[in-house]
Amino acid sequence: MYSFSPPHSLQINRFNVYFALVFGWGGKTAINVFVLITGYFMCRQQFKWRKVVFLALEIVLYRWIIYGSFLVSGYESFSLKEFAKTILVIPYDFGLGFSSSFVGLYILVPFINKLLSVLDKKELEKLICVLLVFFTGFSTFLFNTSFEYIGWYVTVYLIGSYLRLYEMNWMSSRRITGLLCGCSLAFSWFSVICIRFVAEKINRNLPYYYFVADSNKVLAIATAISLFLFFKNINIGSNKLINKLAASTFGVLMIHASSDTMRRWLWQDVCKNTVVFSKDVFIFHAVCCTFVVYIACVSIDIVRKFFTDRIFRIFSK
Repeated sequence: MYSFSPPHSLQINRFNVYFALVFGWGGKTAINVFVLITGYFMCRQQFKWRKVVFLALEIVLYRWIIYGSFLVSGYESFSLKEFAKTILVIPYDFGLGFSSSFVGLYILVPFINKLLSVLDKKELEKLICVLLVFFTGFSTFLFNTSFEYIGWYVTVYLIGSYLRLYEMNWMSSRRITGLLCGCSLAFSWFSVICIRFVAEKINRNLPYYYFVADSNKVLAIATAISLFLFFKNINIGSNKLINKLAASTFGVLMIHASSDTMRRWLWQDVCKNTVVFSKDVFIFHAVCCTFVVYIACVSIDIVRKFFTDRIFRIFSK
């Protein structure tokens, strides 16, 4: 969630530089976890078009309200292109961003589940391997930049479904999955730090997040799978607070990452990341800002649900 990428030329307070890099590494990995959870549960659930409608309305509602607020306040100037992008947010971002692409995935769920019903374990394994070669292998190791979110989210959905349908004994071991989780996290963090360190030595601006820069990168998907398996094996029972927070996860993303304007206003103007970066309180600032932004977004989403649920009940009578 915390958005700040330290510039290559910034040499002051090196510890803050590396902390910022590690602290902000996991956005794309978290998206993979979200889609894995969707595949894990939806492969055994009945598809409902009502969920697609609610999902699309949530995206449109947040995007329109936030864009309108910036226009009315004068923070953002009106442009016909940006207005069209906002009004047609789902078709415009379809295949290019997470939220609209996730709607596309959700629409495909009944067809994917039908495919899962006719594929056996070996066939599904071969399909997943082929898709991982196409999307992850080519992108990570052959520097292929052609990438499309719908196909990738279908791939991750299939992986989540496989973990549910054909769970192996080692996947239920907290010790094994915990070890895999720790190793994958360490590799992800090390890759970021290592690339930054090399960039400093050769005085070049390298892509620090290369191995986790997008959802299809090898460490982004490997870490997501290991994280999902590990936390799946932690039995905390039913917790109302966790369920409440989890239900607002998508809403939190829709609010704080609504647009580039929102990111600039939130992280630069309000939280003043670049101003605080060179100070000793940066780490405390980063943790507190992230926590406050998360709680604020959850609160907004809970209020939104309170009103929209009642509106839907009125019109459904």
